[in-house]
Amino acid sequence: MPPLGSLSARDVLDIGLVTFLVYQAYMLVVGTRAVNVVRGILVFAGVWVAAQLLGLTTLSYLLGRAGTVGLFALIVLFQPELRGALERVGRPRGREASGGAALQDLARALERLAERKTGALIAIERRTPLGEYADTGVRLDAVVSVPFLEALFARNAPLHDGGVIVQGSRVVAAGCLFPLQAGDGTYRRYGTRHRAAIGLSELTDAVVLIASEERGSMRIALGGRLGPDLNGTELREQLRALVYDQPDSPPKNRKGDTPPEPEDILPPERA
Repeated sequence: MPPLGSLSARDVLDIGLVTFLVYQAYMLVVGTRAVNVVRGILVFAGVWVAAQLLGLTTLSYLLGRAGTVGLFALIVLFQPELRGALERVGRPRGREASGGAALQDLARALERLAERKTGALIAIERRTPLGEYADTGVRLDAVVSVPFLEALFARNAPLHDGGVIVQGSRVVAAGCLFPLQAGDGTYRRYGTRHRAAIGLSELTDAVVLIASEERGSMRIALGGRLGPDLNGTELREQLRALVYDQPDSPPKNRKGDTPPEPEDILPPERA
């Protein structure tokens, strides 16, 4: 490395680009379960370097071999996260967020569906494309509106049992199948609709809205976690913050809030 006083413009550019790439890599994993794995890798690497510096030959050999095997194991284990990260890197910037009118219609539609105890599952696309999940349903290209969403989720409607995907101010697909929440036991007693919302939010950064068929409540799933019951005002505020500001942290429970009793929202034969 050249002395500080002899740094050229090329050296400054090199350092700046490396700093930018490290920062972007950090932003890809922050707020996800992968951040804990990164911390573990750093600790492992630190022990390995220390073993080499101290001349601990056997320990260095074992850690080196374990690191080689562990690298391939991590690629297999975190394949969904790696795919999501690459999608976020390749996604065009500056994509227009959902308009205020579309968000208002989404909130109002979910509110009316919940009042009638009509189950609903709506995924709002953010940075991660949801095209592969849209392909499992019926492709549409319709403007978001309260009557249209109510018709999609009406009881006995052909597309009632499935999720709706919203992209910007358009409904791009309905009757979609979302992946169920991974079986870590946290939400295993919840109904199919809730677990599908959590499952999709685990694999993507989508904001997933759920209207309960049993309790008439409204909730948001984000980042693999299920938020608290919301009223209409709270739903609008959270949607505005999540869609426009696009934070990666899931909604937090309010103080004193307790999760509702588990419910079988979609019976197995209708899921």
